Amino acid sequence: MSELKKAIILDKKDNVATALLPIKKNDSVVIIYNNEIVTKVLALDDIEIYHKIAIKPIQNGDKVYKYGEVIGRATNFIKVGQHVHINNIESVMVTSEN
Repeated sequence: MSELKKAIILDKKDNVATALLPIKKNDSVVIIYNNEIVTKVLALDDIEIYHKIAIKPIQNGDKVYKYGEVIGRATNFIKVGQHVHINNIESVMVTSEN
């Protein structure tokens, strides 16, 4: 059985968590909020330390929340446990040109 790994969220609306250790595909990952375990997910991908893992299903076009802030929009459906990175989200940064 794989070693238990941890990831954190800082806001209840977050749909991604930040990995606190490198995560391997099929690792069990506990999601921590306010020093309490709020859920557990199975990693579907290898995820580097400090990268994001989906903790809720994210539909194509949905906003991606990390630390309570919108960090991007899904460019395709993202399953719980998937690595969330530039391959499946796009930035929604607001600039003076918008």
